[in-house]
Amino acid sequence: MNFRFKILDFRFLIVALIGIAFSACGRQEPIEYSLSDMPGLWKEDGTEHFMRFTTDAADSLKTGYLWGYEWDEAEGTEEGDLFEPDMYHGNSWFIYSLEGQKWYQTNTMSIGSGLIPETYVITILNSSTFEYYKEGYKNEKQTYTKVEGQKLDEVKFP
Repeated sequence: MNFRFKILDFRFLIVALIGIAFSACGRQEPIEYSLSDMPGLWKEDGTEHFMRFTTDAADSLKTGYLWGYEWDEAEGTEEGDLFEPDMYHGNSWFIYSLEGQKWYQTNTMSIGSGLIPETYVITILNSSTFEYYKEGYKNEKQTYTKVEGQKLDEVKFP
């Protein structure tokens, strides 16, 4: 009978260790960053894909969402192409906000009145590097490098 209790104790120990291992793997180490690191022009490593995060409020309600936009020069699009009369409703425009390590982005669509919300987890954000993954896709990280200077002479918002 004493042997049976040892087996049960051993099973309990194994289950406890597995539980601890899984809970440790699921945790994300918090990163330190300044909100002032996000605005600016970023280029995805190894591509011609750019994103610009602005400091312009996306609405008059002061919800904390700001404007941003993206384009891919490999597809023949330049940053200046995004500034059309109805510029905030093109497929390349989005609104974004930061909360902790979460980056909330809502893409605007030019067809219909579609808004597509996305949530990303930031793994690196500093003055030169921005790395993140789409929530639920931890192994598909995207890395951007900050581009010094402006591609446009001046970025104007109404």
